[in-house]
Amino acid sequence: MDSAHQSFDPPVGIAQQIAPNLRRILAPNPSPMTFRGTNTYLLGGSDLAIIDPGPDQLTQLRAIKAALQGTQKITHILITHSHLDHSPLARRLSADCGAPIFAYGRSDTGQSDRMKALIKSGYSGGGEGVDCEFTPDHTLKDGSKLAAGRRVGPGARVRSDERRVG
Repeated sequence: MDSAHQSFDPPVGIAQQIAPNLRRILAPNPSPMTFRGTNTYLLGGSDLAIIDPGPDQLTQLRAIKAALQGTQKITHILITHSHLDHSPLARRLSADCGAPIFAYGRSDTGQSDRMKALIKSGYSGGGEGVDCEFTPDHTLKDGSKLAAGRRVGPGARVRSDERRVG
C-alpha cells in the first residue's frame, strides 16, 4: 500500500470538514474491504443529506447525531449501494430523524443474471456482504436530483442547496 493510502487515518466517529458543506464521519468498522472504516458523508447546510450512514451500530448512529450543529436537521438519507457497511443503519436513522431513504433500488436492483445465480447458490459475499433486506423509501433513476424537502426530475435547475444524485 502506498504512503498516500497509509496516511489516510481520520478519527473514528468524529465529523471532519472536508469541503464547504461537506463533512465525513469514519465508521468503526475497519476491515480488508473498508480499510479504516466506512465513510459516511453529511452534505448540506441547515438541511443535511446523510450519504451511506454505515453499519447498524449504535456508536455510528450517535456519531451522526452528535455531528448535527445548531438547528441542522437530517432531511434525506442517500444510499449508494446496499452492502452491509453502507446501508443497514439507514432504517434506524430514518426512524430516529424522520428523513426518507433514497437509493437506486432494492438490493437486487441492477444485478446481472450471473450475480443473481451466485446469490441463489448461497454466495452473497463481496467483501462486507449484501444487505439483502434493504429497500429504500424512494427509488431514484440515473440523473435524478433532490432538493431540500422535494424531488425534482432530470434537467431541472439546480441551486446550491440541492444535491445531485447519479
